[in-house]
Amino acid sequence: MTAPDPDLVAAFAEEYRAGAARLAAATDLPAAGRVIANLRAMVEAVGISALLPPLDTAAEAVAAGDADALHAAAAAMGGALDAALAPPAPPPAARVRTLVVDDSPTMRRLLRQILAADPAFEVVAEAADGAEAIARCAEAAPDLVLLDIEMPGMDGVTMLRHWALEGRGAVLVVSSATPPGSALAREVRRLGAAGVTGKPSGALSADMAERRGAALISAARRAAGLPQDAAP
Repeated sequence: MTAPDPDLVAAFAEEYRAGAARLAAATDLPAAGRVIANLRAMVEAVGISALLPPLDTAAEAVAAGDADALHAAAAAMGGALDAALAPPAPPPAARVRTLVVDDSPTMRRLLRQILAADPAFEVVAEAADGAEAIARCAEAAPDLVLLDIEMPGMDGVTMLRHWALEGRGAVLVVSSATPPGSALAREVRRLGAAGVTGKPSGALSADMAERRGAALISAARRAAGLPQDAAP
């Protein structure tokens, strides 16, 4: 259906409000019925069906000879018009689908809890090593991977090499093995990691949320291309 012309809607709104004001002060119920009929015809012509229920209520009040009910219905008509003409709410932004990779279930839970503070992120999968992470990437197609480095089996660097060839989205390395300026930090950045952030107390950092939570969210937002000023 074609949207009504804005100038037509503006002219209609002015007449509709004037009609509602007449009904709110009406003492002649037959005359009020004619106003309602005119308003109904305009509403149907413009195509704003949400305005029909208050007109129905007003018409019922006229038919019952109830002036008080008519005035109450007229008072509601302005709010109905405001609601009908309000611009639609923007659709919610898509959340960043996130894969958390760490051999420690405790660390995976801590990282989940940290990300839960920011509604921009949604953890869609977890993995305990690099090989499982590759499989989860294929299944869940995450937008962001939080990747530990030191893991049994396939480590994070090996997984990152596979991701660099076949992966999508972005990778944020979360590891105590990649301090800033280290050779390993440079290596993971060379392989395509969008950022590197540390664990404050070694591989199992139970104080991660307290000491590095805000920094992790900030780094995750940068990696995902989100603005920093919207961070919680």
